[in-house]
Amino acid sequence: MEARSAMSWYCSSLLAIVVALFLSASLGTGAGADLKGSCAATPHPDVCVSALQKDATASKPAATPRDLAEAAVRAAADAGAAAGDYARKEMDVVKENVMWQCLNECAEDIEEALDHLDDSEGGIDDAKLKEVKLFLDTAEHDAWNCDQSCKGAPNTPAKTTLLAKNKDFEKLMTVTLALLKRTCPGAGDAPGPAPAKSSKP
Repeated sequence: MEARSAMSWYCSSLLAIVVALFLSASLGTGAGADLKGSCAATPHPDVCVSALQKDATASKPAATPRDLAEAAVRAAADAGAAAGDYARKEMDVVKENVMWQCLNECAEDIEEALDHLDDSEGGIDDAKLKEVKLFLDTAEHDAWNCDQSCKGAPNTPAKTTLLAKNKDFEKLMTVTLALLKRTCPGAGDAPGPAPAKSSKP
């Protein structure tokens, strides 16, 4: 009788463990599908998934839509920094004037974008998200074009690499904007402050 009770207790415990493992796996699958589902609504789903899965916060099962948007901001900033750093480094060694101009114009535009995306303090609060969304909303309609800046430059490995890095940056910016619109659809829709007017003597 005692042996039967022990066996019954063992089977019940084993069943409970199996059920717990199954539920855990199911929840994990659901979270992964949510990340992929969110990325599917962006212009570049594959780029989105690849970037967010590398982020420690966004890849967690409990990641929220805001976590995904913040991760996209960080990924875009990293991609922009890589493109800008590459352009500046190549400017130190390139000798052809048209190519130097290509590198310089792209670097300046990328660095201007990074002023809005990068947060040296490491935190992304509501104000920062609104600033990023407002900038990306504007950039989407009035974006720079490294392809145009480099149109007359010779086809060199440096040009090819720069344009590829810039394209990665642009894709991540459009992904970031799409995720921000899902997170805070009304944020940043109001016009920003007008630029300060210089006083005339």
